[in-house]
Amino acid sequence: MKVLLFHPSLLPPRDYGGVERVVLWLARGLAERGHEVWVAAFPGSRLPEGARLWEIPPEESGAESLLRKRPPGLDLVHFMAPPGLETESGLDLPQITTIHGNGKPGERFPRNSVFLSADHAHRHGASVFVYNGVDPAESQAPTGTLRGRRFLFLSKTSWSVKNARGAARICRAAGVPLTLAGGRRPWGLRARAWCSTRLGSGGLRWAGPVAGEAKARLLGESRALVFPVLWPEPFGLVVVEALLAGTPVLARRLGSLPELVTPEVGRLFGEDEREWVEFLRRGEIPWTAEACREYALKRFHYRGMAENYERLYQKAIRGGPLEEIPS
Repeated sequence: MKVLLFHPSLLPPRDYGGVERVVLWLARGLAERGHEVWVAAFPGSRLPEGARLWEIPPEESGAESLLRKRPPGLDLVHFMAPPGLETESGLDLPQITTIHGNGKPGERFPRNSVFLSADHAHRHGASVFVYNGVDPAESQAPTGTLRGRRFLFLSKTSWSVKNARGAARICRAAGVPLTLAGGRRPWGLRARAWCSTRLGSGGLRWAGPVAGEAKARLLGESRALVFPVLWPEPFGLVVVEALLAGTPVLARRLGSLPELVTPEVGRLFGEDEREWVEFLRRGEIPWTAEACREYALKRFHYRGMAENYERLYQKAIRGGPLEEIPS
């Protein structure tokens, strides 16, 4: 198949860029499976071996640009965001769209939409989903990394639904040290972490934005990822990255998280923070790095993601409706 992945941006991203990294991993997986893969991205983007760049200038990055110009001979276009009704109806090619976020009430999605988890699909009145897949090499903690005593919150610290404040509150009440990473805000929490460090208590530490090897090392040396989100996660890429680094996950029972975090690699909690505090005070983190990594390799490898999307591409090209695929 000749496939175009459409997500005009600079690849790889300078910072975290979850969707952008999924695009690169999918391109790699499809190319390894023998497909001709094009990626619509900004000039200067670097792609995995076997993928070809279709340059889209930033000023022409809307999906409607494909109505004017595209690589010849395409079998399918894979959008990473809804393309808009005009593009959807005007593009004379099979297409699918991955929905990466939570939709707004009444929002209309393209016909061949794919969600990120069973829960994500169900909440949007659909059934078709593909789990994100990760390149395990990018989450492998550097050789010699040892799990320490500090817990970790890693996500968009400025996004209130990720609940960095809740993670800090839980760990403070339990008397366990926590590192906050993933952004530069909120300033109040950052100031508290700075004071904690200056006063030598070490209870709360601020790591800021992390990526690449620094992120993998931080994940690998943490006792567990603390993930008390306040919204239904569509997927939760950082959960998979933590597991691939050998780090167990403590998460709220919301959205996709019961599909990702099983008793063999972590624990789920309800809304009552006292449940979290009591568990952390006991100091029992029984999961091994080997079990976490093996579990994630089996379920969330980029090659499995590519294989599942390939099945959907074939159905879309045949003109039939997409059906639920095995998880």
